[in-house]
Amino acid sequence: MSLNNSTETFLHKLERYCSYQDRCSRDVEQKMAGWKIPQASKEKMIKQLKDEGFIDDQRFTKSFVRGKFRVNKWGRNRITYELKIRQLPGSMISEALKEIAEEEYLDTIRALIMKKSGEINPGKTLNKREKIINFVVGKGFELDLVLRMIQETKI
Repeated sequence: MSLNNSTETFLHKLERYCSYQDRCSRDVEQKMAGWKIPQASKEKMIKQLKDEGFIDDQRFTKSFVRGKFRVNKWGRNRITYELKIRQLPGSMISEALKEIAEEEYLDTIRALIMKKSGEINPGKTLNKREKIINFVVGKGFELDLVLRMIQETKI
């Protein structure tokens, strides 16, 4: 992108960018930084995109939580980390995490434990429990819940 393109052209491109998938303010700012848009123009464009409903950080946060949990099987720790990188407020993150039902969360941990347990070669049982814990905790689930679910599944 060159700087001689008009603000309307950039705005139209950002509208398409935000329409394709929910974006937070930070994502849009990074996109504009790549296009080397001046700071004064960035602020005006972000305000306009927010006013027109193209950017809604609350909507983005809730959508991100649902998607990363259900599709990617991420735990609360990983989701929180990724949202903090995007500089979203902690209160907004906490509210969005309430979208995850506790029973569904525990069922996901159980499923990941069973999946990983099935992938480990039967001859390599020495580190099996440790490998399962590292895998599930690495996806962002809380250690205490993982240990409890391992005990329940008797692995």
